[in-house]
Amino acid sequence: MSPRIWAVAGFGVAQGVLVYVLTDVSIWAAATAAVLSSFAITIAGAAVFTSNRQLRVGHLEPHDASIEEFFYVLKWNVAGQLVDANERYLERIGYTLEELRKLPRHQIDDENASLSEMWPLVRAGKSWSGEFCDQAKDGSLVWMSAIVVPVRDAEGVLQSLTTVGVDVSDKRRAQQALKEANSRLQAFVKHAPAAVAMFDSDMRYVAYTDRWLADYSLGTADLTGRCHYDVFPEIPEHWKRKHQRILAGAMERCEEEKFIRADGHENIIRWEVRPWYLPDQSIGGMMMMTEEVSERNKIRDELWRLANLDVLTSLPNRLSFNELLFNEIQFAQLTSASFAVALLDIDRLKEVNDTLGHDVGDQMLKQLAARMKDALGGIGKIARLGGDEFAVLIRGQDKEIAAAFDVIHEALEKPLAIGGTRRICTISVGVTKFPQDATTAGELLKSADLALYRAKSDGRDRVVHFVPDMRRALRRRVELQQEARHGLESGQFILHFQPIIAADPKRPVSFEALLRWKHPVEGLLTPGLFEEVLDDPRLASSVGSYVIEMAIRQAATWMAQGKEFGRIAVNVLSADFTIGCLATRLQATLARYHVPASKLCIEVTERVFLGGGVTNIADAMHRINALGVEVALDDFGTGYASLTHLKAFPIDRLKIDRSFVQDMHENHESLSIVKAIVQLGQSLGLRVTAEGVEKYEQFVLLQSMGCGSFQGYYFSPPRGAEDLVNFDAGDLSERRPAARAVG
Repeated sequence: MSPRIWAVAGFGVAQGVLVYVLTDVSIWAAATAAVLSSFAITIAGAAVFTSNRQLRVGHLEPHDASIEEFFYVLKWNVAGQLVDANERYLERIGYTLEELRKLPRHQIDDENASLSEMWPLVRAGKSWSGEFCDQAKDGSLVWMSAIVVPVRDAEGVLQSLTTVGVDVSDKRRAQQALKEANSRLQAFVKHAPAAVAMFDSDMRYVAYTDRWLADYSLGTADLTGRCHYDVFPEIPEHWKRKHQRILAGAMERCEEEKFIRADGHENIIRWEVRPWYLPDQSIGGMMMMTEEVSERNKIRDELWRLANLDVLTSLPNRLSFNELLFNEIQFAQLTSASFAVALLDIDRLKEVNDTLGHDVGDQMLKQLAARMKDALGGIGKIARLGGDEFAVLIRGQDKEIAAAFDVIHEALEKPLAIGGTRRICTISVGVTKFPQDATTAGELLKSADLALYRAKSDGRDRVVHFVPDMRRALRRRVELQQEARHGLESGQFILHFQPIIAADPKRPVSFEALLRWKHPVEGLLTPGLFEEVLDDPRLASSVGSYVIEMAIRQAATWMAQGKEFGRIAVNVLSADFTIGCLATRLQATLARYHVPASKLCIEVTERVFLGGGVTNIADAMHRINALGVEVALDDFGTGYASLTHLKAFPIDRLKIDRSFVQDMHENHESLSIVKAIVQLGQSLGLRVTAEGVEKYEQFVLLQSMGCGSFQGYYFSPPRGAEDLVNFDAGDLSERRPAARAVG
């Protein structure tokens, strides 16, 4: 660079320093503007003293040629038309001078003064500085930081305008990128999904997120510059001391802390506070991040309750009890302690659900659970495993275990007020001990379940302790079920038939089909000896379908033989209603053997009605009745709400349970019940059959009541079909009283 250029540049820099001192602009901007101004004056002066030829900036004198290397130089006439431009500018813009002259006046963008102010200013003979933006031929923007200097002749007449500038496109792009980055940062700070605030060393707000305003109910308040302690005057002194520790360089956090605001509102917050640093690594203030966790804690607590507590009773659930049992085993193994596990069932809860509704049953469960929990107190832990089944864990020996169940029974002695009535509830309990009976959670629960099964089998309302024989009985039951499946496939199940004698001699004898199992080892077994087999619903349903098939087939055989008979009665269980529609299966089987529906009677006990599918059973029974198949209610008088069932289901016949018939001569209550059932049947138009007639006196007494039909060993024990081909009830007319019999 020539000495002249250095001199001009030095003068410009000095001028720029002076501008920087007197103003608030950056030193770079001030120096650049001053240098450009100096060069523009120099070029303009050269133009004034160059006469009688057109000035081409590109053809300057040799000592000015170095300007080409650093600056863009343009010349405009007084009308604002481009006259000349140096080669550096033409190379950057991509146009030739001739192309530029044909284009409209280039856009001039000035961020400090409007374009309308620039032209009057330079035409008045004054310089103007700012930034130009031209568009290159390739479409890119070319930014110049430039000065526009008017050029006058010797008489002071404005001749042209000279522009000298430097390319600041890179700076512009950097500024734009910085602006965008700053906008993104501001958006992040403002909308970050966390309550964050930034304070200076005097605890004045520097920045904060919208979440901070929302969490602390500050609305749209502008906190910038305000002291944190003015915004929250309730901040306790120990927090202020903590802030001072942070401003001294500490960092603190807390997972959960309660904060009571001045308005009484309580916040449970998780917080973290740390200092922030200036470029010189001194502490500029502190950053505070808080999270309002009250709602989160509520959700957490609710999820814990759902996972660990029974929704209805608020007792620990099966998951919690299993965990409790596991921990108790660990403790007992370390301390050689002993404890008992008991499973409890509420007796006949299903009957309450089905007769009074599940809402009433739920009320019963809640009251019983509360009573048992209060009764146990510190003696033991109780949980609800589901349905009507509860589990209890009791520490101690036999004495403590017995005392625990004594207090439970005492708590249940007082009637419950449910469904508008007062009811006394009983429980069946199965108990097992650690370590005598088992040493693992699974085995303890299995043992308690076996004891509970025995308690219910023995009549309910009792406590049964586990003994090893129960495990052997379980294995035997499983084996028996396997043998029954094989027996069903190999034809080991047969039917015996017991006559049902009508009081009216004009009516033919009917028969009840009774299942027998010709066991290859045990011999002929009655249902009482293998009823546990029917605990398996699938096996019970298969056996039920087989019995119906055999009974209808036997009816077809007797019809083909010309034997006179009334109906064949078949006992059905709940399982018979679970696979498809029983009415449809009956209709199909009757049609296959060409047996009319009037030859079949279906006997059900109230236990059939006390299940979860009562609605489906009712529909099936109405369809069975519509076929013409008789429906009899067996063991009448022993159930929970027989009168309700008479109203809800299509019952044709009542069968008086044998327990009332057998002791009605000795037991006045049984006699009254039998009379009441016979009279009930007469008033409702239902046929009545008395079961268990074994003596002449019983038969005569039943006749005198007007009972319509009789069944029992007095007439015949159950026999094979081949033994009943020639069965004759005989002439009962001589033994019948004059009263009209209903049957």
